Amino acid sequence: MNKTSIEVTAPAKLNLTFEVLGLLDDGYHEVRSLMTAIDLSDTLTFTFAPSSEPSINISIANNLGAIQKDSFPLGSDNLIAKAIRLYLSAIEKPVSLKVDVSIVKKIPIGAGMAGGSANAAATLLAMNQYFKSLSLSQLLDLAAKLGADVPFCLSGGLRVGTGRGDKLSDKLNSQNSIALVIAKPRNLSISTPWVYGAYDEYPEIFHLAEKLRDRYMSESLPCDFASQALAQGNLSEALKAFGNDFEQVVFPHYQELKDIKQTFIKLGAMGCHMTGSGPTIFAVTANREAAEQLKTDFYENYCQVNEIACATKYDPIDLWVASTIESGAQVLEVTCEG
Repeated sequence: MNKTSIEVTAPAKLNLTFEVLGLLDDGYHEVRSLMTAIDLSDTLTFTFAPSSEPSINISIANNLGAIQKDSFPLGSDNLIAKAIRLYLSAIEKPVSLKVDVSIVKKIPIGAGMAGGSANAAATLLAMNQYFKSLSLSQLLDLAAKLGADVPFCLSGGLRVGTGRGDKLSDKLNSQNSIALVIAKPRNLSISTPWVYGAYDEYPEIFHLAEKLRDRYMSESLPCDFASQALAQGNLSEALKAFGNDFEQVVFPHYQELKDIKQTFIKLGAMGCHMTGSGPTIFAVTANREAAEQLKTDFYENYCQVNEIACATKYDPIDLWVASTIESGAQVLEVTCEG
């Protein structure tokens, strides 16, 4: 039996700017966001083998905590399985296959960094590497059917997303990679529908565009202001437009997230914001070395202090140093046996 193994990387996504604009005709919220891929990524290995009885088997290769593991379905509801079935339905001559998928999971689950969407994008790429049946445009059409973030995770880079976040601009130029420290309370996840519902009921939102206009006298859209500054290599200027409309809604309910942000700022982060609907917080630094130092300082000044003071209640915070990257899902290696 011939086997083909395809290894694919699936980078996470961050929202550098995030605005909620209103409701679309289909009932979804209209958003506008400057999004970037980062080098915190899952690695998926797909093994394809012809079989008279088709099957999809998904497994986690690395150790996950109990709560994380319970939150990651391995059956037919997983976006990986859905992406495989969708791809097979879209090509003219699908064959009966046994597909084994092994995942080294680095993107935290329930973090608002599009980990599931990144896995789906990686799956579409692996399927197309095996079958070589669809164009990039056709793959992007399939990606949009799987979820609003999947097209971005397939293409990556720095882009503006509008509509539900699925209508993407061309890839934008950034002179330099942005160094980051990413923090997520390990056992905390926030329901995206709850955040949107709370946003709709919130009495008054000071929108990101208003902040930019009032504080910096700019009529530009936040995503445009930030991307133009990044294209000029001016991170400090770009940071004026970074931000998230949801913070005003989420922080009153999750004081810990506000504390994390304030601690990063006190420790010297150039900027710090929540990504998407949370709960992940990212801090911006001048370079990778500064990010490593900020991670150490944050651990010593926040994590250790809280761990000692609240040993029985403390929810560990996972920290990563990361950088923005220009690619989305990518094939790393193809191996054929037999």
